[in-house]
Amino acid sequence: MNYHPVMKKPIEAVIVKKKIPLKPLDIPLIALATAIMLIVGWAAYDRGSSSTRVSIRSQDKSWVFPLNAEERISVSGSIGETIVEIYQGRAAIVSSPCSGQTCVAAGGLHKNGQWAACLPNRVLLLVEGAEGAVDAAAY
Repeated sequence: MNYHPVMKKPIEAVIVKKKIPLKPLDIPLIALATAIMLIVGWAAYDRGSSSTRVSIRSQDKSWVFPLNAEERISVSGSIGETIVEIYQGRAAIVSSPCSGQTCVAAGGLHKNGQWAACLPNRVLLLVEGAEGAVDAAAY
């Protein structure tokens, strides 16, 4: 027989295996605690596009749309019309009269702080987060 080195008793006597019975209110309490944890987790990690907005600026006008909108905006600039589309949680300049077309090549923007600009036409497209949102670049 093996004895516990400190307690000087058989090991089987030292290991206590007790089952704790559930009381009637334990199951609803566990379910409530689980539901609260799920709701808090969902609220903490849900960073949907509803709080993210798209700002479009030209020489004389500016527009603000939620990123989850479905819009096609024609913006008058100094050399012509720039077309901006907001679709599927992304915003992009899809057409512009400039020669370089780097604004169009920027593609769909969706993260806080991303931007595209048509400098010759003086049009800016900027994705902005909710007030107080921390950009990952701050770390």
